[in-house]
Amino acid sequence: MSESELTWSWPFSKADLTAGLRRYSKDLSVQVTEVIPLKVADRRPSIGVLHGLQVTYEGLNGAMTTNIVVKEPRGSTRTGLAGAGRREVGVYQFLAGQMPMVLPTLIAASPSGDWLIMEAVPPAKEASEWTSDDYLQAVDALAQLHDRFWSLGEDLNAFPWLSRPLTADFSVHVTAAAQSIERIAYRKEPESIANSPQRMQLFKILTQEATFISRALLRSPNTLLHGDYWPGNISVLSPGQQVVFDWQMTAIGPGILDLVVFIKKSEWWFDTLPLGQDEIIAHYRNSLESSLGMRWEREEWDELWDHAIMWHFLQEWMDLLAASPDSLLVASGDQLDRIWLDPVQKAIDRRIKSV
Repeated sequence: MSESELTWSWPFSKADLTAGLRRYSKDLSVQVTEVIPLKVADRRPSIGVLHGLQVTYEGLNGAMTTNIVVKEPRGSTRTGLAGAGRREVGVYQFLAGQMPMVLPTLIAASPSGDWLIMEAVPPAKEASEWTSDDYLQAVDALAQLHDRFWSLGEDLNAFPWLSRPLTADFSVHVTAAAQSIERIAYRKEPESIANSPQRMQLFKILTQEATFISRALLRSPNTLLHGDYWPGNISVLSPGQQVVFDWQMTAIGPGILDLVVFIKKSEWWFDTLPLGQDEIIAHYRNSLESSLGMRWEREEWDELWDHAIMWHFLQEWMDLLAASPDSLLVASGDQLDRIWLDPVQKAIDRRIKSV
């Protein structure tokens, strides 16, 4: 089906696409001749909508065809914060050239991030099929990212679209968590949380002690965070070659927050990993020690990890659970307890003495 046979329904214009392909191909004579929709593999979880397109264009080298992905982020990750798409556009416009890892090529985007056109980078293997070597390489890349921007929080403040969860955006996240508790108590649902005094108490302690929880993390040097770094946002193209995408949650903060996401999100989606949590943490710490000379004593690291677990659960999971159907929470109850609620409760017991 040619473009002329289609109703143009994309959020960008043909002129936007043409201009982007001219930059992408370094050929100012490019003209788009055909656009064909392609099926995009389902991604879990994702912010917004993805479309696949096969685009044929004419230029100095004749007819060329390339596959692209169109991203339409939906809303912001929190009311009062920069839109997810705006952050991702900002990363590609201002920071991609400084990244120690490979990113997909951005072909075109709206300035506000309402839509982005990117080269398609299909993985050679599914994230669920990763080997221990794949995990170790991804952890190395994460450590290199943090190394590159280590202690550059003041410099990164030049980019107002970056999230600052522990500083400028702190109250936004705490308010969202507190509103989640109120919503659960008022609606008395999800029942598996509303009818559990232990779970409700856990939620309340986290919001009441949010300032205390953040203090240990604020003592750690700031760096650039991906914000949603896990195998689902990394394409393994071949052994030793990975491409990192979905920079919609990028932020300024302590690197341990990225490591928490990497481990916990992988455990949530894949259950059993080829490497244990302790092995992944040790590899990350060894990588930073080799590059930065950065070392943590065991007690110092354990305290930091507990605070990172508590903060990330407050920041990302409380309102997510409040909005989840009770049937889903009941079905995943054992998993939720094992991966999140039990570790968070133990962290509270160890670190919050007033409980």
